[in-house]
Amino acid sequence: MKCPYCASEIADEALVCPVCHRDLFLVKPLLERISQLEAELASRTPAEAVSPAQVGETVVAMPVDAAFSAPDRNLSLAVACLLLPLLLLLLGQWLMVFVYDAKVLYLRVFALLLPLPFGFAFARAARVPLLPGVLLAFLVAGLAVFGMSGITAWLDKVPLWPQDAVEVREFVEFAASIGLSFITGLWLFRWSDRRFQKHQQFLARLRTAGVGGLGNSGLTDSMTRWSDLGSAAVALCTTLMSIYTGLKGLTG
Repeated sequence: MKCPYCASEIADEALVCPVCHRDLFLVKPLLERISQLEAELASRTPAEAVSPAQVGETVVAMPVDAAFSAPDRNLSLAVACLLLPLLLLLLGQWLMVFVYDAKVLYLRVFALLLPLPFGFAFARAARVPLLPGVLLAFLVAGLAVFGMSGITAWLDKVPLWPQDAVEVREFVEFAASIGLSFITGLWLFRWSDRRFQKHQQFLARLRTAGVGGLGNSGLTDSMTRWSDLGSAAVALCTTLMSIYTGLKGLTG
């Protein structure tokens, strides 16, 4: 058999490649199953048979960004993921501030945590590029803060719009914290979706390993690790910025 990582000829019973020293314990059952499927394909008639290499090339040639243009968009769910956090934020503000007279800190923490899962669900349902998602996130955040200001103005008989530079800054920072939390959810979905696509491509490369090996797997693995590190750093930065802008006014 050939090593799926370096394409070197190795013994069938080997559990570790003697050339690249990769562990084959988890990969061997998959390769054996692939060999069985290849044998089944070879036993079919020429009209029914499909070349394993053709199957592998078809899967590998699919770009990672194809997931964002897939036809399985759920626009109704995407709209719900935009409207629900807006309504829940308004309801939460009314309950915490005017019904239970809770501290404003609890409202800020609630506003920090709520948009993140909705951002993830929106990205999964809408599958739009990142920039439109970011714009929609800040639009929802602005409407949410404006709606909270409207509830406060209606119940407390105070002006609707900010009256000085300090109130304007608080308005912007609160909206930014909500928007950044939503954006963190967007980015987390993009990261997890790309991880899934890369996993599918790796399986496709295993499918064609009997033909040409995995080639420059070391370079590919290194690029994948750097990409994952960058995505994690972006998600961490947006989360920290959301927390900072949301709690800055309360912590001084």
